[in-house]
Amino acid sequence: MPTRAGWGVLIGGIGFLIAGQLFGAIEFMVPGIAAAGAVVIAVGVRRLLPSRVTIARQLTPQQVPAGESARIDLEIINHANYRTPVMTLHDAVSGTSGVNLSLAPIAANGGRVHGAYRLPATRRGVLELGPIQIEDTDGLGLARRRHRTETQVRLIVHPPIEPLPLIRVPAGDDPLVGEDLRQSLGLSDEEFDGLREYVPGDDLRKIHWPSSARLGELQVRQFRPPRHGRLSVVIDTRPPGETTTAIDTTASIAGSIAATVLESGDATRIETTDGRSTPLVTGTASLDGLLEFLALLEGGSERLNPAVPGSGGTVVVVSADPDVATNVATRRRLAIRLRAAIVVTVDAASWGTGTAELYNGGDWIHLTGPGQLAAHWGLRRRQVTVR
Repeated sequence: MPTRAGWGVLIGGIGFLIAGQLFGAIEFMVPGIAAAGAVVIAVGVRRLLPSRVTIARQLTPQQVPAGESARIDLEIINHANYRTPVMTLHDAVSGTSGVNLSLAPIAANGGRVHGAYRLPATRRGVLELGPIQIEDTDGLGLARRRHRTETQVRLIVHPPIEPLPLIRVPAGDDPLVGEDLRQSLGLSDEEFDGLREYVPGDDLRKIHWPSSARLGELQVRQFRPPRHGRLSVVIDTRPPGETTTAIDTTASIAGSIAATVLESGDATRIETTDGRSTPLVTGTASLDGLLEFLALLEGGSERLNPAVPGSGGTVVVVSADPDVATNVATRRRLAIRLRAAIVVTVDAASWGTGTAELYNGGDWIHLTGPGQLAAHWGLRRRQVTVR
């Protein structure tokens, strides 16, 4: 179809043709025919020779903390046996007006160009990118044709994660802690626990040949499953903790704690007081799943789910409820109910403004802005690990 400029030229050409007819002047007819003909030819060419391109998209990284940006790289390949017209790409981005990129003509038969742009991620959540709308425009800008390619990706915008000192969470007295984690998570690391006599059916690869030769009978190495400490981070999503501002803050603290637990080699899960939960995971590769859970976390309920916390081990509660922060009895009841070793309260209403004072009481840490937890987590780490 004609562009805005094309419509202008077409209307102007028709005007000249009408004037030529009225006044019988060929001087009006020639430019009228030329203008109208140029637009008609441009529209025809765009319909007969559309661009035939494929677009590959790469997102780096696929998860970003709120407040930072991701880089989106596009590779555009021309599969036609003629070069492309001037193209404008419109990449749809959920919650925004999208991103526009202009491309010069691409060579025929596999010619390719690369484009890139940076996408600011200002809010926690998930951004859907795509589809990409392609607009072909002729060299004179008189006609265009639109089509689109269904290439779509998701950008996970998680709450900011603060680096914390590494600590080890004790495995406790549960003899199945290592075994059930090994089975459910597919872990294969085991600890040497001694030697025993060979029993038919034992794995021959576990025979300890030097000891077998010395004792005159086959000895098999016996292993003990690894014992991982468990730490559950429970986010208080009861009102007023269900608001977006409160969850943005508590999710950042919960994610920071979970990240350092995974980095130290222990197991963790993130739960909410209304019963939502991630699986119990271990290993830094599992952090992406936790961050996606936090990115999508919204809302809450007044009800405190009786199934929370969902497993044994150390429990840390993160709350944005001012009553939990200011009322000792309320805080103690919450800690007892959730078997929490530490209650971390945050002043979400004035987060980062410096209007409130930081407090650390051993089993209770009150935070008023980002970057404060690291020092207190390090000072009070024994409080987290003794229970």
